[in-house]
Amino acid sequence: MSGAPGSRWPWIIVHAVLIQVLTYAVRPGLSFAVLEAGGQEAVIGLLATSFALPALLLALPAGRLTDGRGERTIAVLGSVLLVAAIGIALVSLQSVAGLMVAALVLGVGHLLSIISEQTAVANRSKVGSRESAFGLYTLAASIGQTLGPLLLAIPNPAGPGPNLQLVFWCAMGAAVLLGVASLFLGSGSRGDSTAKRPGSFTSSRKILREPGAFRAVVAGGIAIASVDVTLAFWPALSTQPGVSAALVSLMLTSRALATLASRAALPSLSRRLSRRMLLLISLGAAAVTLALTGLPIGPIWLVVAAVLYGFAIGVTQPITMAWLTDVAPEDQRGLALSLRLVGNRLAQSLIPAGAGLLTPLTGGGGVLVAIGASLAAAATVAYTQKKRE
Repeated sequence: MSGAPGSRWPWIIVHAVLIQVLTYAVRPGLSFAVLEAGGQEAVIGLLATSFALPALLLALPAGRLTDGRGERTIAVLGSVLLVAAIGIALVSLQSVAGLMVAALVLGVGHLLSIISEQTAVANRSKVGSRESAFGLYTLAASIGQTLGPLLLAIPNPAGPGPNLQLVFWCAMGAAVLLGVASLFLGSGSRGDSTAKRPGSFTSSRKILREPGAFRAVVAGGIAIASVDVTLAFWPALSTQPGVSAALVSLMLTSRALATLASRAALPSLSRRLSRRMLLLISLGAAAVTLALTGLPIGPIWLVVAAVLYGFAIGVTQPITMAWLTDVAPEDQRGLALSLRLVGNRLAQSLIPAGAGLLTPLTGGGGVLVAIGASLAAAATVAYTQKKRE
């Protein structure tokens, strides 16, 4: 591994902030663009699937390539794809098909960027301190998630929605800066050692047989899919009386701030509660509060529910990252984290698409209630997870 153990941390943090800023601005921006281009609410579910499904096929190979070639190479490639995705969105504001393509390319670029930076964190942390390391990393990500939705509050002089051209141009600037940060990310490359290791699927099966690993992947996948649903379907609430685009932006920003707070508190929480108990409590609370955002409870209570949901859901990602990193061999950490991303992307592909099919029957609010029920199922999975003390 190049450099001193902590020498690349500032660049990892910058990278984590930038990728979330552009993602949390562009993805809801694409939902607004689809609606403005004449797409129906059901199409938003397909937009989320366009972001998640292609990358599902690439996650394991990308994780294995990261282990062999190093984080820097994969990060640079990811940033190039993100620039391309935003460029496609800018020239496709009136084309639903073009916006779908933009979401697809965005998903691949996002996947490569996330795998590279998570592997960098894993390679620069030690057993026993990984909750704190991934907590710091996800705290940085939360800062980006807080800043990104603020761009959606930029007024559009031509209509009631956000100024999408300006949003996408700001995101383009973030993507260019991300490419610069990628050059300084460092590399844990082991040359051609990937040729000497078992295949991706053989190694993945071995990792999943470790205590609690499979359940952590399942619970984490449902949790991250629920966040995706808020990005896709909270904008759709703006079609309801009393819910403006500015209120949706406030909900997204409040959720991100609450998630930031919960990750800052994670080191203290992890000293008092086991991973299993933290997952159970956080997922159960998130189930209730997300379902509330789908009910006609008024603007103030929508923001309160978004805050409580954000705090509850915030601890699931660092816990599952630390869990899988601990059970993986040292030279397969990228693969282990990409395996987690496969679970995430599978959930991100199936759950929003299924949610989109529900919209003609239940509307966007009913979808949010249904996803809240899926989080309750994830809490049950966490409860049955064996302790790994």
